Parts: sequence; C-alpha cells; structure tokens
Amino acid sequence: MGDFHPLLYAGLSRRFHYVPVSILLGIILFAIFALAGYFFYLYQKGGVENYRPPVTKAESSKAQVLSDLTALSQAIDAYHAKNLRYPEKLEQLQPEFIDKIPLEPSTGKPFTYESDGENRYRIIVSNPTFYGFRELVAENGKITQN
Repeated sequence: MGDFHPLLYAGLSRRFHYVPVSILLGIILFAIFALAGYFFYLYQKGGVENYRPPVTKAESSKAQVLSDLTALSQAIDAYHAKNLRYPEKLEQLQPEFIDKIPLEPSTGKPFTYESDGENRYRIIVSNPTFYGFRELVAENGKITQN
C-alpha cells in the first residue's frame, strides 16, 4: 500500500479518459473519408456512357394499346356469340362483357368502332404512328399492325 500515490492515480485516470475521445475522433474521420470516397466514386460513374434514359410513354403505351385492342376484340366476340350480331356501339359491351371501355392511351379518346352488325367489325386506332405503326386495326378478332 505504500506504492499508492494520489497524483500518480490522477494522471493514470486522465490518460485513460483521452483514449475513448481519440477513438471517437478516428471513427468520425474515417466516416468522413469514406463518404468523400463514395461521393467521388459516384461522380466518376456519372457520365454519358452510364446514362440510361427513362422508358418513354410511347413504349409503355404501345403495349397498352395492343392489350386494349385484344380486350375489346374478346368482348365484341363474346357479345356476338351471345347475341348473334355485333354491337352497334362499344358502350353496349358494358358491364356484361367488359367492365370499362378503354380509351386510346395517346389521345385519351375512344377507339373508332365500325360494324355492319352481322359479318364484320373494326376497331381503328386514330394515330398509329404514335405507337410506331403505320396502321393498327383490330378486325374480326385479328389485330393488324403494319
């Protein structure tokens, strides 16, 4: 017990007190450098060669218009099977054969529908070039895309 001295104990305590602060400072500096490195990496990855353009509306609308034409054709064929004639207007398909009459994705307007009532029907897309076609028509269940 004679080896215990209050000044020596106080110095020992102060020295251990600074060790956790230096570790904390090291961790903070490491985090700052890691973030700076990450941002530098992201900056280097940016550029024209890594740019991917977003999907254009026309590409997604193309699939949508084909899906809508198919659904309308199936509903018209079901109407014909039940009534032995084609509907005069697309609205006659609701609600028994189709829940909602789809609109053209490009214009938001109804598809053009023509029928002689007995033998044939046509669903015409008003602006097929918007979807990348010269002609886009559903006729008697067959979709023609040129």
